Amino acid sequence: MSKTAINSSNLYIDLNTQGAGTLTGDNVDQTLVAAKVERVLSYADGFKRLINPASESTLFSAGQIDATPVEVEFLRTQIAMYAQQCFFAATCIPQITIYRADVINGKITVTETIKYTNCYVMSFDTSVQTKEGENLSSIIITFRYDQRDDTVAFFDQDGNAKGNNASTINFPKGTLQTSGGGGGGGGTTPVNPVNPPSGGGGTPSGGGGL
Repeated sequence: MSKTAINSSNLYIDLNTQGAGTLTGDNVDQTLVAAKVERVLSYADGFKRLINPASESTLFSAGQIDATPVEVEFLRTQIAMYAQQCFFAATCIPQITIYRADVINGKITVTETIKYTNCYVMSFDTSVQTKEGENLSSIIITFRYDQRDDTVAFFDQDGNAKGNNASTINFPKGTLQTSGGGGGGGGTTPVNPVNPPSGGGGTPSGGGGL
């Protein structure tokens, strides 16, 4: 996984509001302040559609969506011990949220929110890097989840809000829904069954086209 420099990352993590919080002030979106977010150093999440690759298999939509466990790296701060305790005890973290924030009209504003529900930490690693006199201690976790909600906010060139687009994937129910009111999309459309991140995350429904 590629690393994102600390001073340039615009991603933040909320581990069930267990952080100490790194952002304050009137120029910060209050969503980030209330969530007590910590800065993210690196983040990886992915999906693939499992289908029969044969050219005569034209029913592409019949394939199942398969998700990989989420990997995220953050500084060794207050939330590190919370993540470690949940890992050792195999305890569910009710909510893990990744925020993307950009400076809009001089204010650090949330432009994307990715919320994971019913999460279990699958691995917990500590990393220490010393380079050019700087010492960086971080935690890397991977986790599975039951549901993923992704909401992207849109703004015009003057910084005025133009609405949101959103998607929700639920593995126990085997459904994916999308809705829009910003940069595209619209309506709510259930699609084919899905497979949870490796290691569990609900009981996936069966699919076709495999």
